[in-house]
Amino acid sequence: MSSIDKLKEYYLSIPEVKRLKELEHYIDHNEKIKKAFDELKDIQKKLVSSKEFHQPKQYQMYLSLYNTKKEELFDMPFVEEYLELVEIVGNMLKELSNSIEYSIAQKING
Repeated sequence: MSSIDKLKEYYLSIPEVKRLKELEHYIDHNEKIKKAFDELKDIQKKLVSSKEFHQPKQYQMYLSLYNTKKEELFDMPFVEEYLELVEIVGNMLKELSNSIEYSIAQKING
């Protein structure tokens, strides 16, 4: 087994990663949650666009709508836990990436 395979196996065995995968499966198969995420993404795009084009009234309208939709999404089962785990696992992967970069730099620079 290669080092990469061992590393992948290790990360897949971490409880947070296991739980994240369970929640991803649940969310991927829940049309109501998927639709709410899609709506939130759409509003977020409009929010960013209105800010970039200096449209304060539209920005405030989309911000209010975004916050309402976000609250509705967080009221759905497992969504808040899922988003927290995405951040935790993302940070773990960043740390791993930094560690690998450091190790490579050490080997290159002697």
